[in-house]
Amino acid sequence: MVEFLNKDKAYAEIVEIVSKAASRLVLISPYIKIPDDLLERLKYMDGKSIRIIVVCREKDLKVEAKNELKQLRNLELRFDKDLHAKCFYNEESMVITSLNLHEHSQQHNREMGILLNYKEDSDVFKEALNEAEFIVNRAKKDSTIRGLISGIAKEARSAADLPTKDSVRKTKVPSGTKLKGFCIRCGRNITYDLNAPYCPDCYRVWNKFKDPNYEEELCHWCGKSKEPTTMVRPLCYSCYRKSRR
Repeated sequence: MVEFLNKDKAYAEIVEIVSKAASRLVLISPYIKIPDDLLERLKYMDGKSIRIIVVCREKDLKVEAKNELKQLRNLELRFDKDLHAKCFYNEESMVITSLNLHEHSQQHNREMGILLNYKEDSDVFKEALNEAEFIVNRAKKDSTIRGLISGIAKEARSAADLPTKDSVRKTKVPSGTKLKGFCIRCGRNITYDLNAPYCPDCYRVWNKFKDPNYEEELCHWCGKSKEPTTMVRPLCYSCYRKSRR
């Protein structure tokens, strides 16, 4: 049966919905600033290849909050300028609430909501789901997180004096490395190849999105974390300079 939720229970049930998602998770909230504990749980579910859809207002999404969302590799971010609803659901449960997915709301505001369960509240759940899916489908997809913006990538490569993906990358290999490099994501030893800076396992994950500008932590040459690297720029600045000498 439908269950009434105060603010604390509403947040707790949202955490449960995130934790128990089997394949798909939808978070609808005009304002987004995910509390740290919930963000860590989302990262964990993201690692299990759970598809995560977030709908919010683009103009009210701060850069810091968007950068946090960028850490989710299976994220689909959508925008609706007229959004006012707050709804969070997986395959089995749904919370409809006044609570934004924002740490300020969770910590300071007076909020309430209701919990619906698919098995116990089938008719109401389906009716609410239809409306929620309408909101999701009419919201426009964000093109900056996972989209391949080839023109920008090409311009960035040109500005950095980097070869395009279709050209042969001729760089010096540091002496003593025996043609060994590092995976720019996990640090595993691999063959030094600027066209393939990932180990096979990490490449399979990267290849799901093929975002050439997705930031990693390690340098393909030295294996250290100095500044962000990417598929199109897999070397830290100091190693890049060495490679051009």
